[in-house]
Amino acid sequence: MLALLIVLAVAGCGHPPAAGPARPTTTAAAKAGDEDVFWQVVEDARKRAPGDPDAMAEIVEDRFADAGDDALREFQRQLVAASTRLYTWRHAVAADMACGPVGDDGFTDWRSWVITLGRETFERIAVDPDNLADVEDLTAGCEGAGELFGGAVSGIYFARHGDEDDTFPILEPGDTPPAGTPPSGYPRSGTQPLRATLPRLAKRT
Repeated sequence: MLALLIVLAVAGCGHPPAAGPARPTTTAAAKAGDEDVFWQVVEDARKRAPGDPDAMAEIVEDRFADAGDDALREFQRQLVAASTRLYTWRHAVAADMACGPVGDDGFTDWRSWVITLGRETFERIAVDPDNLADVEDLTAGCEGAGELFGGAVSGIYFARHGDEDDTFPILEPGDTPPAGTPPSGYPRSGTQPLRATLPRLAKRT
C-alpha cells in the first residue's frame, strides 16, 4: 500500500488507478516493490540531473511536495535502509581515502551521494567499497555533496510537523558505531595498512 502511495506521489496523479490484476501481498513482495519504487525515483532524478546531487534533491522535493505523509515515510525508510548498508568501517575508510577525514556528518552525506550514483553503482559499492575505484570522479562525493539529497524528503516532513517528531526515520543511525570491526590504525586514513584494505581505491587516491 505504501508503494502505491509513492507511485501516485511521483506520478503527480490525484486519481486512483484503474482496477487491474491482483498483485502479490506478501511482506517480502511489498518490501521489494517499495525498494523498486524508491530506486525508480532516484534513477529518474539522476537522468534529469546527471552528476548533480543538488539538482537531484530539487527534483525529489518537487515530486514529493504534495505527497502524503505515508509516502514521505516510505521513501525515507528506503533511503535510510540504503544508507545503512553503507554504514560500515570499510566504507568509512573509503570515504576518508577519497575525501580526507569526513567525520560523522560528512560520512552521512557521502553515503547519500553514493545513493545518487544510481542503483547499479550503489549495489557494487555496498557489496565492496573498493569498487568506489570505478567511479570517475572520487571527489564528487566530498564536502557535503549528498547533504541536500539526503534531506530532501525529510525537509518536507519536518516543515509540516516540526523537527521534534522522533517517529520519522533519520539518516544517521544515532550513536551506534558502523558495522564490522574498525580496521587496525583507523582513523589514521593515510597509513599504509589502511590503504592496503582497499587496494584498487588506494591506487587512485
